[in-house]
Amino acid sequence: MNSTDLPPTSGTAPCQVCPPSQGTRAVIPDVADAHPRRTALTRTDVSPVLADSAATGYPPTHRYVRQFWIAVLGPGAVADLLRLTAAAHSGRSLKEPIYLESLLRIGLVVWHDGSITVADKVPPVPEYLVQRFPPALRRAHARAVPGAA
Repeated sequence: MNSTDLPPTSGTAPCQVCPPSQGTRAVIPDVADAHPRRTALTRTDVSPVLADSAATGYPPTHRYVRQFWIAVLGPGAVADLLRLTAAAHSGRSLKEPIYLESLLRIGLVVWHDGSITVADKVPPVPEYLVQRFPPALRRAHARAVPGAA
């Protein structure tokens, strides 16, 4: 594109094909006190601790966790669970997971003595949550877990 192909600009009016100059800011009505996204906030480092679980369950990398817990929590929360588990196994710290609140609420991780405790096994999806699955996923769950309703 040549400079002769650009539309003419007159006087001090902004160029119609140029991006806004620095200093201009879009103003959205009624969102003056909007909070920044969770992904835009500074996150603290956490050092997860691995807790040996005597309960039955699946290793975090098992296909069951990826197939059925993703249906409950979503892929981001399951990815955060896998990252927490890997960090606990290796003894390293990581940034506070974005979906930590969801993992705490469902009970897959626990705050204990000021640190995050992650079990070495992920429990089966509770029956009340399995009932919310679509019919095909419910049948797949019944096949995957013997004795499940």
